[in-house]
Amino acid sequence: MRADLPVVKNILGVDICRDGGSYSLCFDSDDGRWYEFFLKTRAFDPVAIASHEPPAVYCKGSDDGQLVRNLSWVEGMAFVAQLSFDNERFRELVEILVTEGRA
Repeated sequence: MRADLPVVKNILGVDICRDGGSYSLCFDSDDGRWYEFFLKTRAFDPVAIASHEPPAVYCKGSDDGQLVRNLSWVEGMAFVAQLSFDNERFRELVEILVTEGRA
């Protein structure tokens, strides 16, 4: 994994946000801070191919935190591929990554 991305120490949770379908994977990092791996839902557009924007990582969350880096779909999949979490929302998040937002 790239050096500019935090290392996942502990997954705090994975869920759908109340904004209509964004996915949030929150985790503690080995640097002592918490981060959010975020898949933002696209505004409703009946002709849009993808349901979500490419992933991003935020320090202290997407709402009021600081953007660490925007990721490509491939980088997002590589980041999540190193993780294991038994949760339905996690499996859905992985599916969105695999289909590049077309799930």
